[in-house]
Amino acid sequence: MKLKSLAIIALGLICATFAFSQEEKVDTLNVHEQRISLLEDATFQMKKLKLSGYIQAQWQSSQLDSALNKSNDMKVGIGNNGPEKVAGTKNYNRYGVRRGRLKATYEDFGCQAVIEFDISEGGLKTKDVYLNVLDPWVNTFAIKGGVFDNPFGYEIGYSSSKLESPERSRLIQTLFPDEKTLGSMLTIQAPKTSPWNVLKLEVGLVAGNAISKDYKSKKDFVAHLTYNKAFEAMRFGIGASVYSGSILQTTKKVYTMNNSAFSVDSTAANLNSYADRSYFGVDGQFSIASDLGLSQIRAEFITGKQPGASGSSASPNGYDPTAIAAFDTYIRPFSGGYINFVQDIADTKHSIVVKYDWYDPNTSVNGSQIGIAAKTGKADVAYSTLGLGYMYRMNNNVRIMAYYDMVTNEKVTKYSSTLKGYTKDLTDNLVTVRLQYKF
Repeated sequence: MKLKSLAIIALGLICATFAFSQEEKVDTLNVHEQRISLLEDATFQMKKLKLSGYIQAQWQSSQLDSALNKSNDMKVGIGNNGPEKVAGTKNYNRYGVRRGRLKATYEDFGCQAVIEFDISEGGLKTKDVYLNVLDPWVNTFAIKGGVFDNPFGYEIGYSSSKLESPERSRLIQTLFPDEKTLGSMLTIQAPKTSPWNVLKLEVGLVAGNAISKDYKSKKDFVAHLTYNKAFEAMRFGIGASVYSGSILQTTKKVYTMNNSAFSVDSTAANLNSYADRSYFGVDGQFSIASDLGLSQIRAEFITGKQPGASGSSASPNGYDPTAIAAFDTYIRPFSGGYINFVQDIADTKHSIVVKYDWYDPNTSVNGSQIGIAAKTGKADVAYSTLGLGYMYRMNNNVRIMAYYDMVTNEKVTKYSSTLKGYTKDLTDNLVTVRLQYKF
């Protein structure tokens, strides 16, 4: 009897142990399945996040003009030091990181959030911070808000990592510092499956103060309409842009051109009113592939009215009228543009570049009048630049550039202390050698 009882008890224990083991096995499988599910969810979420960027390390050598000023296109390093001045240095060279970009993009349900920084030996700067939302119904309308590329013309939105010249044209740098703007924008473009996809309209209301804080309730209007068409070995695009904005007048004195000279309007109502800032531009692009390699040509022309200061025609960048000294407003009619030609050498990794750009900040005067006509000076001198370059694309990530800028300024006939050296072409040519890594 005892033996039978012991056998029953032993059998019961074995069954319980087996059942417990089975239960443990099922729980373990559930845990693994949950972990796999969590990993899959995390991987799916990570696919929505994209990190990218590029680093441009460069060496530049600039000639010095008669006033010991470097080329305006030299973007790294600082001016010549004491020993260099004493030695009478005719040119100097500097190393620097021109751009160190890190960009994070997150996309989900037709929404895109972008944050981009520029990191160099000069510090950390914000470049892009915006949210872009595409309508989920017809996939045609998108609304963007934040800090983004100013939707004017072609070169502004052309990535700095793709530029075949070290910098954008002088005209673009003057009118649109940092290429960025703060505001909102509506983009209208049909889906890629639609025949209307060739047309694209961008319309924005922006602060007009580059990437700095907004300082006025009066917004600037900007729009860019483009048509692009691609064929098997050829593609082309054309565009037209308008910009209608304003600059705060911090004094009552407003100077405008009248018979090739500045005339002043000192009406009291001019103080804290707004000066007209208006541009019109056209742009075009054409590329064709052949046995010679890919040939590309791009051009842009902009004209309009630009309010500035007596010594500069540049648009505001970080303009805060509450923190700077008041200055008189000078409104100048201007024009300028660029033509850029890029030729790949057959099917090699080598390319040659020829670029010509020009900027006339005051089309109402010429060199024989600057310094003679009332209130005219350095800010009214026209410039042109012929650039010759070579690029080697080591792979999809690494690119080497060597580029030579030949800068020519408009020559004035009257000598003055403010126009020192401008009676002839200033010695301000520039050599740039750049190594870029893109990831």
